[in-house]
Amino acid sequence: MDKNYNEKEKKIFDGLIRLIKDGANPYLIKVQEIADAAGIGKGTIYDYFKTKEEAIAGAIVYSINKEIAEAYRRIKNKQGFRAKFDELLAVFVESIKNNLSTINLLLSAGGAQKFYEYLRGDQYDFTGLRAHADEIVRHLLQAGYEEGIIKQPGNRYYEQMAVHGALAGFACFLGRQDFHDRLSLDEAGEMSYTFLLKALN
Repeated sequence: MDKNYNEKEKKIFDGLIRLIKDGANPYLIKVQEIADAAGIGKGTIYDYFKTKEEAIAGAIVYSINKEIAEAYRRIKNKQGFRAKFDELLAVFVESIKNNLSTINLLLSAGGAQKFYEYLRGDQYDFTGLRAHADEIVRHLLQAGYEEGIIKQPGNRYYEQMAVHGALAGFACFLGRQDFHDRLSLDEAGEMSYTFLLKALN
């Protein structure tokens, strides 16, 4: 998941993410601040990145990749389809509530629009992140096949769409809990699971 970044690139990325998580606005960070946080010379940054924005975009993708990798590790360590799905919901809850989540930090600073031209390039392509997320869904579905909870593989696109739909509904609840004050978090999770089972069978 680290795309074979070398140690200095990782230092730059980790330094940038620390700055952002300590409250720095990613759109206002100076190159010297990045160098100081990474423990390297200012000129070294330009050995690896053409611009400050390119470095920040790389750090964002790198950090989100690490968060996805950690989520995958947690889900793989759970036994059984239901436990894996519940852990996936727990990751969603923590990500929404965690103000230090890279995704939340980026959105709170105004979104990724200013870095769009870098994020859509080959080196920082978000489709790679989507591929990692899809691997989590495939792992979850495989557990369902093995337990007989899901009938042996049908249309893979439909099955992945069912998982995404269940997760999207749960995420919608998390984003607007004030509209659903009579519904508890556990109840929303149970409904999401029930919806997924019905959609898959």
